[in-house]
Amino acid sequence: MKKIIFIFLLSINFLNAQNELNLSKANMNDLINSSGISVTIGGSFIVNGTFSARVGERLDQFITRVFLQAKSEQLSAIRDIGQRQQVEAELEKYSKRDILLKRVSGQNQKIDLEKFYSNGDLTQNPYLNNDDVIIFPYYDEDRNFIYITGAVNNSRKFQFVEGDKLEDAILLAGGINNGYDNIEKAEISRLDSKGDAEQRIVVNISDNPKVERGDRITILADENNRREYKVTVAGEVNRPGNIVITKNSSTLREVIEKASGFTEHADLSRAELIRGANVFKSTLFNEEIETYLMSRMSDIAPEDSTSLIIDNKLRFIRGNGVINFNNVFDTTSLASKFIVRDYDYIYVPERLNLVYVFGQVYNPGYVEYKENEQIDYYLSKAGGRGQNAKEETYLIKGKTRSWTKAEEEVKLNIEPGDYIWVPKEPKRTFSYYLDRTVAISSVVSAVATILLLIIQIPKL
Repeated sequence: MKKIIFIFLLSINFLNAQNELNLSKANMNDLINSSGISVTIGGSFIVNGTFSARVGERLDQFITRVFLQAKSEQLSAIRDIGQRQQVEAELEKYSKRDILLKRVSGQNQKIDLEKFYSNGDLTQNPYLNNDDVIIFPYYDEDRNFIYITGAVNNSRKFQFVEGDKLEDAILLAGGINNGYDNIEKAEISRLDSKGDAEQRIVVNISDNPKVERGDRITILADENNRREYKVTVAGEVNRPGNIVITKNSSTLREVIEKASGFTEHADLSRAELIRGANVFKSTLFNEEIETYLMSRMSDIAPEDSTSLIIDNKLRFIRGNGVINFNNVFDTTSLASKFIVRDYDYIYVPERLNLVYVFGQVYNPGYVEYKENEQIDYYLSKAGGRGQNAKEETYLIKGKTRSWTKAEEEVKLNIEPGDYIWVPKEPKRTFSYYLDRTVAISSVVSAVATILLLIIQIPKL
């Protein structure tokens, strides 16, 4: 029994000692984690000085934290949004390459954070030690640069560092873009000190030559046109959605066939194809520039310029193809052979056996189409003209949106999908007529004065 009690007490003491040891270790870890180290930042950075860093903190974490805090303090005093954006852009232009890390032991190490960001090389993002000094070099982005484009994943400009090779430039550009074929060579464009003479050097990528400050590099490759060419078909087709096409040989007939043809409710007389280039326009092809180009040498009257602006705006936004969709499956027709382009949009509306009547009628809305009936029939079905209606009425075609003024003697070709509009007679107040009378009186008075002067001229 005594032996059992002894063993039991010994076990308890052992457990207590173990707990105290674990507690001591935990306290030591807490002490280490709570204690900071000092790191000094110098050179061309947003702020210089000595700052506290955490044990186990890497250089990038420390720099990012100090930068964000300093940037926040500098921007807090700027109220103007535009000025804030300019200052923020300038603050971001600090060097991320050729950074000098000086250890208290006397060891010096060059740091390239751009390479760390590109491939995760932790040797370019070391842990910090107490009394480390980080020196940022000055970065002249206009002279101390490399620019790379061509068959790379990210065409870009970055800071040049002595000893850079072609593979470094490719790495910092996100690597070779495998969407291209036959990537074996690169062209280096190198200017002389005056910037007047260009030397163009074609090199093998596998040779990995050194590059120089200011080089413009193009990774050469055969163009690859295997891309996501597609058009969108919507409305009354059996399989609406995105239809894949070739770059410049797919026809409208092939697209409609891939969409499994039109439904029985399709209204082909109102179907449209909207050119994709107009939907996805670039900064070089935009509405304002197009209007300037068309107006530059015109001699139209000022009152016609508004009409041109409206027409040009619609041309730019929609850019419709003039197509008779009824002939799409006629292999001899132009509609069948019409070449579709990337991002084209095809819309096939539902056939509506209706005419829309609106404006100054008592019951505006859709009226069932009846063959050979004229304006008065549809107006009567819409409740007739309102008391403020003008005498004239307009037929607006559903397909072209063209306007025709209804006249008693002329028979109109009203079709399903058309619109009939009755405008409102504007209300004229006494002040309106008074102003008009005064304006006319002023003109008459001026004319009378001129005539009187003319009559009196021979007498002078």
